[in-house]
Amino acid sequence: MKELIGVVPLGEVPTLAIEVVAANITAYYKLPADVLPMRPLPESTFDEARLKYNAGILINKLDMLDFDGYSKIVGVISRDMFIPIFNFVYGQAVQGGSLALISLFRLNRNADGSTPSTSLVFERAAKLALHELGHLFNLFHCNEPKCIMHFSGVIEDLNKIPFYLCRDCARRLPR
Repeated sequence: MKELIGVVPLGEVPTLAIEVVAANITAYYKLPADVLPMRPLPESTFDEARLKYNAGILINKLDMLDFDGYSKIVGVISRDMFIPIFNFVYGQAVQGGSLALISLFRLNRNADGSTPSTSLVFERAAKLALHELGHLFNLFHCNEPKCIMHFSGVIEDLNKIPFYLCRDCARRLPR
């Protein structure tokens, strides 16, 4: 069965951002990626104490939805998210699974607080989606700083990573 990727906005997300993510998945991984209809962002995943969405709980909610015909789903939100061990995350994926999330929230600010260009925000979103999708393909974080699977803890790291999968990660990518 050919992999079919679904990109789903959760809550209000700019349409162009979703389209850019889907187009980059298709171009980079050579897999069809469809933009799916918006689904509501489950308010039960919002953590009042942290004022952010819990990415782990959100993935569990995403798992309850029917995405018939799609082998992998990348959810996109515009709100901030976290996991219990980190104050925030840009993205989250089920290693080797079928569900991933990315958040656009922190992509709209540079490290110095200035506002990046729209094209840079979209580039960051595409890199995040490719990275999280890599986890779905069972790729782990890579030590190669120029590999899309390199961990990005801060926005400057994400900016430095090119659209590139190192030889070792590319070799491990399922055919």
